[in-house]
Parts: sequence; C-alpha cells; structure tokens
Amino acid sequence: MNLKVENGITIIALIITIILMLMLAGVGMHFGSGALDKAKLEDIKTDMISIKTKSKIITEQYNFKDIEDFVGSQASDEEIQKLGLTEKEKNQIRKLSSEDLSGQGLSSIEGDVYVVYYNKDNPNNCEVYYLNGYQGKYSLSELQDM
Repeated sequence: MNLKVENGITIIALIITIILMLMLAGVGMHFGSGALDKAKLEDIKTDMISIKTKSKIITEQYNFKDIEDFVGSQASDEEIQKLGLTEKEKNQIRKLSSEDLSGQGLSSIEGDVYVVYYNKDNPNNCEVYYLNGYQGKYSLSELQDM
C-alpha cells in the first residue's frame, strides 16, 4: 500500500485567507480615515478657539482705545459673502495673515485661512471663520456643534 501524505495549503484555503485579509484591511482603512478626519477637525477647532481668545483681547483693547484698529487686513467682498456676513459689519471683519498670527503669539497656526469678526459691541460674541470650510461649515460656532 502506497499512501502519499502531502503537507501544504490548498488553493481554496489560500483564496479564503486573502479575502479575509482584504476585508480586514478595508475595515481598518475606513475607521482609520474617519479618525484622521476627526483629528483634522479638532486641530481646526483648537486653532479657532486660540484665535477667538486673542480676538476678545484685541476687541477689549480697541474699546478702551489702547489700539487704534483691529488686527488683520480687510477681508475681500468675496470672502465676506462666502461667510454670509453683511456689509455693515465690514469694518469689523479682518483676515489674519501669518504675520498677524505671529504677532499675537500664534505662529504655529497657518495664516490666510482665518477671518475674524471683531464684535466691538460685545467682545464675547467675536466669531472666527475658516475660509476653506469643513464639510460646509465655516464658523467656530458651527464647527463646535459637530
């Protein structure tokens, strides 16, 4: 009697193993990209909160006549419309450059993507906007609700 013993893996077992590994990789990539999106949102919110804190201080200084004007350059009409702001608020709306942020001690934040509405009537209601938007949201108030 001649029995031949073969040790090895069959093609079917190999295909099933590969399919399972691809499924696990797909699930991992899905949840991994969600975590990266969430981290990006948290970075944007953190930057905006830092800018809002500084904008409150600047508004108070402006109201007490310690400074003559708000920090930043005038935002363009296109940017103002994109953010849904009105023309009457135009003199209180400023776009922050890298230099403006560095001057406030926020050099780690990217410039030219944030706009601040300095509410001189109520400094606590200053608003920060992210020009690039995140899932259709632009203001800090909208992003904090996500």
